[in-house]
Amino acid sequence: MATLISGAVLSGLGSTVSIRRRGSVGRIDMRVGWKNVIISPQRKKSEKVSEYVKEKGSEVGHMTAQEGQEVLDHIQRAKHYLMEKAGVAMDMVTENAHIASDFVAEKAKVVEEEAVSITEKAKDFIVEKTGEAKDFIVEKAGEAKELATDMSKKTAIYVGEKAAEAKEAILPPETEE
Repeated sequence: MATLISGAVLSGLGSTVSIRRRGSVGRIDMRVGWKNVIISPQRKKSEKVSEYVKEKGSEVGHMTAQEGQEVLDHIQRAKHYLMEKAGVAMDMVTENAHIASDFVAEKAKVVEEEAVSITEKAKDFIVEKTGEAKDFIVEKAGEAKELATDMSKKTAIYVGEKAAEAKEAILPPETEE
């Protein structure tokens, strides 16, 4: 693996360097042509780089923590918003349930009043028709009685006439003496 190293003192080399890393971490072997070279980093630049990395790492950590807190705050606001909206929705459901209940009660009352009215009308109709039927029956019964009386009279007259005829037929005629 080729690596570029800046700020290092390379002794005894030209301008082109090829570095290969072999073995365990922290050990670097370098080969330029056929010569082996030792790399020694410059301490001041290394310390500055280390401080810069720490500072940037701290900033990134701080930014990450701050962003995490912002996300947490946003989640909390969303949670409170949803709970508030759920409460409003429940209030609306309760209000609409009361409205529906009142509407159903009012309609039930109207239907009950209509049923009572229809029942009263039916009762009056039945009483009226029963009265008419009674009058009709009484009238027809009177007519039937008159017919029966008339028929009885006619039957008596007819029977009387036939009895007289039969009597005359059976008895000899009366002579006048």
